[in-house]
Amino acid sequence: MTTVRYAHIFGLLFGLLSSGGANAQFVVERSPWLDSEAVTEEPVNQRWAVANQSTTQLITTELTVEGLNPRKPVQLKVEEDTALELAPYRRYSRLCVEPNFMLYADFIYADPEVPTDTMMLKPLAIGLETALPAVEFMPGTEELYFTSAPALQALRKFIEVNPTVSVAIIGHDNEDVLEPNRTSRNRARAVFEYLVSSGVKPNRLSVEGRGASQRIYTHPSTPQEAQANRRISIRVTNY
Repeated sequence: MTTVRYAHIFGLLFGLLSSGGANAQFVVERSPWLDSEAVTEEPVNQRWAVANQSTTQLITTELTVEGLNPRKPVQLKVEEDTALELAPYRRYSRLCVEPNFMLYADFIYADPEVPTDTMMLKPLAIGLETALPAVEFMPGTEELYFTSAPALQALRKFIEVNPTVSVAIIGHDNEDVLEPNRTSRNRARAVFEYLVSSGVKPNRLSVEGRGASQRIYTHPSTPQEAQANRRISIRVTNY
């Protein structure tokens, strides 16, 4: 059985320091709202809710959230409207698994102009596709980054709680990679291997590589835009 290797953060930091020495530059992600002079770094009070996209009926469910606790993901019960105090400069990853709904995954910053953020869950159907932005790879490699673990676990749970579902795992990449089609497929294969090693039956999974054909940013100008292109998505192939 193939073991999925997770890149260690210290190796990444060592590589960055080695390549740039004392002059190495680190890009720190900040909320876009902090670029305005009128915005302070005061906490943002926001309410989160989850609803059925088809009926708009609110759902009581549980989210896996990265960013609420800087040390580890948090399991957060969300009811009709759950009040939170969020840091405006921090990126939050949210994952939601509910039977008979598509896996929900996103990255957000706390927008002070949005008092209530309602996450809309799509009822399951063949052909539905969604991106998993929290599944990340080391740049230029097919190696899963260690921060991908919560999203991979959510994907495994999504398949487990929907026993008739089969999914295609789809890799995407940037055009500056030597062989984007091969690399994107191998990255999707790494996710496939993780799921199989976690107990998912291989006949419920398939693998695709789309290379750079569906980039979110045609000409990425920041590491974050390049990372958004270098992503994994899933498509429901049976339900």
